[in-house]
Amino acid sequence: MTDVYIPGRFNSTYERENGEAIWSFMNESENIIRMETATYLARPAVEPLSPGLLERFGNPIAEDRIKQMLGHMTRQIMERLGYRLERNGVRITRDGNIFTSASRYTA
Repeated sequence: MTDVYIPGRFNSTYERENGEAIWSFMNESENIIRMETATYLARPAVEPLSPGLLERFGNPIAEDRIKQMLGHMTRQIMERLGYRLERNGVRITRDGNIFTSASRYTA
């Protein structure tokens, strides 16, 4: 696997919505640690990133297509780290989280 994001069906969203900066944020060491910790706790990897995403990118980051791209990015990162998809559509009920559901990974 590579550290370069392969946007596939999210190419137009990546180009239009500052995808390079979002990808860079997702790959910051602190955010990798957050995703791995969430995975260890059997939670969706993207769940703990919501506050930082909002702080860095503002409310537009909560648009559905961008959140879908974030999930796509998360999958590429987690697979690169050796994790595999365990379950899609895990509910996230924490107040203020931009995600309502996301994928959970396992080692």
